[in-house]
Amino acid sequence: MSDPRLKIITDIEAGENVVSVKKPFKLFNDEQRRYIRLEISEPIDLSILKDDVEGYWPEGDGPSYEGSILNISAGGVLVISGSPVKEGMLVLLKISLQDIEVIDNIIGLVKRVDDGEEGERLIGIEFISREYLKDVFSSSEIEFLPDNVASFNELLKKTLNKYVYYKRVSEESN
Repeated sequence: MSDPRLKIITDIEAGENVVSVKKPFKLFNDEQRRYIRLEISEPIDLSILKDDVEGYWPEGDGPSYEGSILNISAGGVLVISGSPVKEGMLVLLKISLQDIEVIDNIIGLVKRVDDGEEGERLIGIEFISREYLKDVFSSSEIEFLPDNVASFNELLKKTLNKYVYYKRVSEESN
């Protein structure tokens, strides 16, 4: 399934000062977008944090759904899923990266939902920070959120730091 608003740029060769993307991944760019998109196919779990009818599940125990990532960027993710989410809902995301690493409790705002084929939907989710939640939640609602709920950028930094530390320690022990 392809989004007509996305354009394939090219595969990028690995280089010293370049972010590298190896096949089968593709980069997407659009004049109207702030971030380059990476086409990947990985599972994703969505858990409703706050719906449009005053439902609020701060512990991540709201309704949960599975889906697949179509593409991802620093700003958000495009998912295909049969979940009944609606625009404006806040979700917690769990992304499995090649069954090696899991990034969990990513806060996202559902920005668009388009009906697709066979009951599936294309769901555009923007990654947001805890700061954004101050505009959406009361201070008492924010207090109920676990500390491990964070933005994609914060969680990705932690994951990369863990990876770099692991590589450094394994190289030093050899």
